[in-house]
Amino acid sequence: MSAAELPVWTAAERESFFAAIARHRRAAWQVSAVAGVGIAILAFVVATLTSPLFYALLGLLLDVVNLIVPMPDLFGAVMETLGYISDNIETQPLSSWLYLALVAALPGLIAVFLVLLTLRRIVREAEASGVQELALRAPNPSVLAEQRLANVVAEMAIAANIKVPKVAIIETAGVNAAVYGPDDETVTVLVSTGLLEKLDRARMQGVAGHLIGLIANGDVVQGMRVAQALSLFGFVARLSDGIVDPPAWSRLWQTLREALKSGASSADARLILELTNPFGHAQTPPPSRGNTSSKLTWREWIRMPLYGPIVFSGFFGGLVSSFFLEPLLALVWRRRKYLADAIAVQLTRDPQALCDALGFVGNGSGFPAWCSHMLVAGSSRRGGLLSGSTLPMYPPAHKRLEALARMGATVVLSPPRRMPLWVQIVIALAGVLVISLLSVAIYLLVILSVAFSMLFTLMPAMILHVILR
Repeated sequence: MSAAELPVWTAAERESFFAAIARHRRAAWQVSAVAGVGIAILAFVVATLTSPLFYALLGLLLDVVNLIVPMPDLFGAVMETLGYISDNIETQPLSSWLYLALVAALPGLIAVFLVLLTLRRIVREAEASGVQELALRAPNPSVLAEQRLANVVAEMAIAANIKVPKVAIIETAGVNAAVYGPDDETVTVLVSTGLLEKLDRARMQGVAGHLIGLIANGDVVQGMRVAQALSLFGFVARLSDGIVDPPAWSRLWQTLREALKSGASSADARLILELTNPFGHAQTPPPSRGNTSSKLTWREWIRMPLYGPIVFSGFFGGLVSSFFLEPLLALVWRRRKYLADAIAVQLTRDPQALCDALGFVGNGSGFPAWCSHMLVAGSSRRGGLLSGSTLPMYPPAHKRLEALARMGATVVLSPPRRMPLWVQIVIALAGVLVISLLSVAIYLLVILSVAFSMLFTLMPAMILHVILR
């Protein structure tokens, strides 16, 4: 079938923008709920796996202070509780198991909360530092295209019943636009000069409607939350890598120390880009000159108590984040892009305008990586948020055009290529195999983490506890 023979949506088959908005919002909410539950479970598991280290340090600290001032015996209380539960395991109610799980994860949950607070500030400063590096300027009222841009953005904001955002122009030949800001109240619309040269007023309205749709739908805040969640698990993964490879720890500590300084700096953006892709190669590490013999050195013996709580749990967090959370969050983001398109049609009442504009928009070249997820259209392969995901965070261009066609736009597309059945079967079998292997790897990592924590973290701590008490 040729492009001219593609079926045309009839009036009965067309979808109103109200129905499209409701459908995409419902789908985005459903996938977001699954992602939220996944993030909570993953955070709880990581917190539980790292808690033995905190309990060991706290117990030994109480033992040392007990030499001067009487202090409670933490190790004794824990062993007494575990002994009671093991002796009465058949009669324990569900509430007891939930209480035990909460107590087991409590120190790790506190650490996770503190790390999230720190990363929240660093994410905000990373975006602020990225803005400072751009040569942004306000629209020039004497230039027709720039004045028209400010007008259509204000029109779309008023139509959406939100605060009119600031408008800034970036001097680049790239044809694209984005929104950025720490929250919905201080958001800014960023438009390239290349886009201003390409689009007329109607198409500019379509682009502005999409950007306002992103703001009205809360994507600015959601993007910050996604960055914080991915940075949390990326931090644990990078920390575990640093324990195994001392040069990697030196690089991480140097970047972290610069990022923790007050005020926005390039270190903030560099740190977040590294953490949101824990298994990526943000920078090429120098060759390690560590111990290459089979004999363990005293430094490696000292680091041994960290292997269970930090190294294995960090690798577990990074693995699940990269192969489960990032594709899931990318799927959420794809739905939110469809939703912003539908909102743009609602604001402009012209699906053809955005449809034509998307034909000119590029892949995000000329825009910094920190705003790659807030572009009108782009590619997740350029770095930035969700760049490590196996699923692109932007829907395919032809899918977005088909969605606009259902709302009344005239679109001419080449007929889709049908994948042979045997290829589909091979891909399905490969997917099942990968998921099975990943599940086994995750299970083994949890078992190894618990075993190493018991052997190299809690056992030495118990020996020191007996000596001190």
